[in-house]
Amino acid sequence: MIKNYSLKYIKPRKLVFFNSKINLKKDDVLIEVKSCGICGSDLKIYNGKNRRVKKNRVIGHEISGKIIKAPNNQKYFKSNSNIVLGADIENKKNRDLALGHEIDGGFQKYLKINYKLLQKTPHFITKKKIDYDIASLAEPLACCLNGFEQINFKPNFDVIIFGAGSIGQIIAKLCVYFKCRKVFLTDKNKFKLKKGIKNKKIIKINFGQLKKRINKNNQKDRIKFIFVACSSLTAQNQAIDIAQNDTNINFFAGLKQMNGKDPLLNINSNKIHYKQIKIVGSHGSRFRHLKMAGDLLINNKIKLGDIISHVFNIKDYKKAFQKLISGNSLKIIIKPN
Repeated sequence: MIKNYSLKYIKPRKLVFFNSKINLKKDDVLIEVKSCGICGSDLKIYNGKNRRVKKNRVIGHEISGKIIKAPNNQKYFKSNSNIVLGADIENKKNRDLALGHEIDGGFQKYLKINYKLLQKTPHFITKKKIDYDIASLAEPLACCLNGFEQINFKPNFDVIIFGAGSIGQIIAKLCVYFKCRKVFLTDKNKFKLKKGIKNKKIIKINFGQLKKRINKNNQKDRIKFIFVACSSLTAQNQAIDIAQNDTNINFFAGLKQMNGKDPLLNINSNKIHYKQIKIVGSHGSRFRHLKMAGDLLINNKIKLGDIISHVFNIKDYKKAFQKLISGNSLKIIIKPN
């Protein structure tokens, strides 16, 4: 029997620690969770706004760790291997199946999971020594790669990113990696604009100054791609307003409901028609995106260490959520061990 402790969702704004003992079955893989990131989805769960998550669920889906034990009746998962996990499990019968949602996630010392289910879970395995904090960013990086795929990203154009939080910063990093011309990263939050990524191709602009700056300095039809990486109806409307001919827009972030109803865009359809603007959405990621994300991070093809602003022991989870709510943070990491 293996002693475990976990942080479980009980009700809105209430998570509770549990001590338990793990009884491994012959088909179980045991993962020691080293790092688990917090994102807006976790905050939504914490506030009781996600109907998918029920009482006593262990949340957390941006997971990196080490395989401690693996079944003898298979050769794929091996003890002492490092593993990075994605959230969304590919399941034809039920698409809503994810770690930290319908299945226990990473806010615990050990994650036990059946190896057949783990095979379906997006993952990246390596024997290399890794930085677990950075490796836990593979899941949000995978989601961003899905966004790039949906928007059909091409090099040598300008990009606008609304939202300078951790997702906006990752998207900016990918824009540079995929050889954009330059990136306009905009936000109202001074902390987020000041911190994080620094690159000569990336121009950080206060949201209120964006339109004037674009009109003044950007050549006509150089803005090919726009990402809205913040939960803002204003930003979505602004993206359409500022779009040039043949601009592709990705609505990466969802919007909060108001009085139980989804906010609605006020769209000038003539602008979409005459400028041939394309608007796409992206949500989550697939196995291929996580594998690519793992390769980019583990092999240092893209570096995301500078967007980690805070690291908390799991016992200080309340401080972690308070910091996330304050807006004065980028990526926050929880350390279960």
